[in-house]
Amino acid sequence: MNWTQKEKNFLKDLQNEEKLCVQKYHKAAEAACDPTLRQMLHKLEQAEQNHCDTVAQMMDGKVPAQAAKAQNSRLPSEKQLKANTTRAQKQSDAYLLSDLLATEKYVSGVYNTAVFEFNDPAARQVLSALQQQEQCHGKELAAYMQANGMSC
Repeated sequence: MNWTQKEKNFLKDLQNEEKLCVQKYHKAAEAACDPTLRQMLHKLEQAEQNHCDTVAQMMDGKVPAQAAKAQNSRLPSEKQLKANTTRAQKQSDAYLLSDLLATEKYVSGVYNTAVFEFNDPAARQVLSALQQQEQCHGKELAAYMQANGMSC
């Protein structure tokens, strides 16, 4: 696939954003106080790495078909998300989650714009699926925050 310069620029931006997401989720998982949250953040880190790999394939001119499938994982119940941590630990985790949620909102917006800027329908489908997955990540973070009385 031959991308326009504008499309190449979007892919480069998306690759940088996805790399940042991977790093943020990794550092947040290391810093998280709640083991359930730590596990969730590691899972989201892997999903962001998959996004990074998909964007890298696109930069190489390939439009991967598998990325077009949106993740439809069920969110854990509020009871499953309830942390057994101290107030100070919850505050620390809330800070991490607020930062991650803001990042997800931003990256989702970048994908939204990219969908409109790409000409190839298959590329648009892949980018749209990645955007939907970013929205699911945000929903998962917000659900954890809500279950633990953290503002989001």
